[in-house]
Amino acid sequence: MFKVPVLIVIYNRVENTHNLFQILRKIKPEKLYVAGDGALHNDRQDYINCMKTRHVFMPEWKCNLQLLFNDEHLGKSKQVWQAINWFFTHEPEGIILFDDMLPNDDFFYYCEELLEKYRNNPKIVHISGTNFHNKKEKTDNSYYFSAYPGLWGFATWADHWKGFNLDMTLLNGENFGKMIADYFDKSREKLYWLRRYYILKKHKLDIWEYQYIYHLWYLHGLSITPNVNLVTNIGLRDKKRRIRKLTRYTDKIMPLVHPKEITQNKKADKYSFKHVYNKAFIKMFANWFNEYLLGKEKKI
Repeated sequence: MFKVPVLIVIYNRVENTHNLFQILRKIKPEKLYVAGDGALHNDRQDYINCMKTRHVFMPEWKCNLQLLFNDEHLGKSKQVWQAINWFFTHEPEGIILFDDMLPNDDFFYYCEELLEKYRNNPKIVHISGTNFHNKKEKTDNSYYFSAYPGLWGFATWADHWKGFNLDMTLLNGENFGKMIADYFDKSREKLYWLRRYYILKKHKLDIWEYQYIYHLWYLHGLSITPNVNLVTNIGLRDKKRRIRKLTRYTDKIMPLVHPKEITQNKKADKYSFKHVYNKAFIKMFANWFNEYLLGKEKKI
């Protein structure tokens, strides 16, 4: 039995959710939270898929199962915000996964060990299970510290999640520049992020992945990034090639070798900016932006 609470955020991906549940059956979490978004209005097939997805979660092991299912469709960002808020009203820490994520077994024990190790360290805000790099970082340690919180399977604490919102009401150019001054050496990266957040705020867009990065920087925190990838995002397989290239197979990481110092790995972050955020993620951002401008409802 696995003692760390686990939250699964779902929508309408029946097969993907089933595959994720098979992994949970091996781990057998003692506390399992499942939050599901409602179907699109007047979309019968979407409603059927949502219902089928919800019925995947029938644990046969001894498990405290908690459910939060919406009748109405909130959309991705509002649904994630609601689900994690709900989760952390009940638990002080835990693991968050989405219905198109396939973690390996090591991911759970990696999160468990690091949640305990950094529980009382305000500098560490986030524990990521994702590594976007094509090659393993040349280090003897199992993980490094990053300015970028990978969100395709992660763990964190309720007190660090507290205060996260989709409004970024405190954002302005001057305080943002000061906020990220220690994270990035090059003005190009700073300008990139300033422009993205200016667009988000100006058009009042809810794109929680970007707003969560802002939250981490606002807390002057760092994310733990594994030296190998621990979670595969199978939802990328039907995306365009530039985004699909972010798919990574998983590898073993246990037992963990811990770094002696908590210092941002700026070299690794420069790689992430160049090959991920300045390429594939900019395409995602454009897709999200166009969806909002065209008035389309955003799905998980």
